[in-house]
Amino acid sequence: MFTFDKIKQLGYFFGIVLMILGAVFIVMPERIIGIMTVLIGAILLAYGLFRTIAILLKWTTVKNRVFLLALGLASMAAGTYILLNTQAAIRITGIVLGIFALLLALDRFVSAHRMRGQANILPAVMFGFIHLAFAAGLIYSSMKMFSFIVFLYGFYLFASGVMVVLSIRLFKDF
Repeated sequence: MFTFDKIKQLGYFFGIVLMILGAVFIVMPERIIGIMTVLIGAILLAYGLFRTIAILLKWTTVKNRVFLLALGLASMAAGTYILLNTQAAIRITGIVLGIFALLLALDRFVSAHRMRGQANILPAVMFGFIHLAFAAGLIYSSMKMFSFIVFLYGFYLFASGVMVVLSIRLFKDF
């Protein structure tokens, strides 16, 4: 039979794992970004390889086979590029996300201009500047911005682990 004490032990384990994972994210954010980038590259490469082989094996029966084959080959190429050029892939991703953040900033500023005199535009302007700050950071230094985000995730994971352990030990609400 599964007792509450066994669940508590699992909770302690989970809390400690969260704290360790959070500490690793805090101490080594660049390394975490590199690992995640390599993982994404490997997944893209494996998916592309699988997709290409599957299309080639069923070539005569698959509709849109040329498009699907091109998709598989493009996924393999993207995965290979990411694996061979991890830093460049991080910079490109940062620039793309930075451009997206810049577009969101412009959208907020245009919305604020359009709403002027009809509603409170302060929230739209504030969010516009937040998007603008992220755009500038991502375009200027992708690695530093991603490191900051990973650091924040690490802080969150560590705090979550502490909360789980405290919930079990002190608050008894686990």
